[in-house]
Formats: sequence, structure tokens, C-alpha cells
Amino acid sequence: MDVEIGVRGERHVAPAVAWAVSFVVCGVGDALLGRWVLLPLFIAGFYGGMIVIDILTYPMLSFWRTWLRRRGLRAWYLIEVAGMWGGTTLALFLLAPWWLGWRWASVPALQAIGGVLLVISVAVGAWACLKMGWARLLFAGALFPPGAGAEENRVPQRLVLEGPYRYVRNPLYVTDFLLILGTALLCGNWFLISLAALYLLQLALQLPLEERELRRRFGAQYRRYCQLVPRFVPRLRPVRQRDLDA
Repeated sequence: MDVEIGVRGERHVAPAVAWAVSFVVCGVGDALLGRWVLLPLFIAGFYGGMIVIDILTYPMLSFWRTWLRRRGLRAWYLIEVAGMWGGTTLALFLLAPWWLGWRWASVPALQAIGGVLLVISVAVGAWACLKMGWARLLFAGALFPPGAGAEENRVPQRLVLEGPYRYVRNPLYVTDFLLILGTALLCGNWFLISLAALYLLQLALQLPLEERELRRRFGAQYRRYCQLVPRFVPRLRPVRQRDLDA
């Protein structure tokens, strides 16, 4: 859930740093290789896995919650990371010799635009990660709600209305799409363009289910938040807490 479930004011340095460092490592590696390999592999593996997880999770939230209630958070991380994410990433890596060659001739102007989108998206994404931590990245907030495993698994259950969430309701979804698109333009890769389109399609299916869940869970507070903060296009001024409490 991109409207984050967490503890207000809490900072999660580890996921924010890990997110930013992963792109530095890929960039340095590709510079040493002299061609784009690690960055498109990372983007394809990460977001390909995310798309599969979303498709297999949100339409079946009730099933997963019931099944995981007796098995706990570690069981979900094993299924998600080792199964859904790991399996998708492995498949994309094995197919990489094919889709990495699905390219167009480099255009400097498009590469410059892609590089700018990439840098901005990584920075805003790290800012969002700083506010919400691993629970969002691994869907724990959605699968372990209050009274259904949240307490025993120590999964935070408050809306985080700080950082980029004061400007836009779904900063990670916006930056995720721009990150895939920016990488595609930077690397000149048609497969990543297709992945960006697939991400938008998956998001169109996921968001109604997610917002319905958030309205049920947080009621008037979330509805007020939706009235004041746009879904995708950021406000020019950050929303104030007193506005949300009105």
C-alpha cells in the first residue's frame, strides 16, 4: 500500500540507503562494463517481481490473510521473496540475452531525459522509504491488518502522512513508473517500455482494491486525506496535519 502504514515520525534508514546504493552499484558496474547491463537487469528483476506479487496478492487478500494468520510474517517473506519475486527475477535473468538486445539507437536527448527521471525518482523513492520501512516493500501492512496478525507480528498500523506523502498519495507508484520509464529511455530498451506499460495496467487493477481496503481500515481520516492530497500529481504545498485533523 503506497499510502503507508507505519508509525508517525519513525525513520527507516536501512531501506532508504539500500535503495539508493543499489543504483550507485549498478551505475558504477555498467560504467566499468562500458554498456547498460546491470541497471536494466535490476529494474526488470525488481519491478517484474513486484508486478507478479501485486497480481497474486491483492485480488486474494482474504485468502492470504487466512492462510498466513497461523504461519506468520516469515512464511510470507519466504513465499514472496523466494517464490514470487525470486522466480520472476530468475526467469527474467535467464531471458536477459534476448530482451537486453531489444533496443533502439541511442538518442542523446532521450538519454538525458531518462537520466533526469532516474535520479529524481531514486531520490524521492529513498525519501519515501525513509518514512515507511520494509513493511511496505514486502506488503506486510496489507496482509497483516489489526486483529489478523498485525500485533503478534509487530507490523505497524498507522497512516504515515509525512515526507512525500504530504504532497501526493502515491509517491512510490509515481516514482516506480518514472524509474522504469527513465531507465528505458536511458538504456534505449523496448522491453523496459513494455514493462512500464504493464506496471500501469497492474496499478489500474490494484489501486481500487487498495483504496477500498484503506477506507475500510482508516475511515474518515483516510477519506479526508484523499480529499486534500492528489493521487498522482503532487500538490504545490504540503498538506498540514491540522488540515487532516479538521
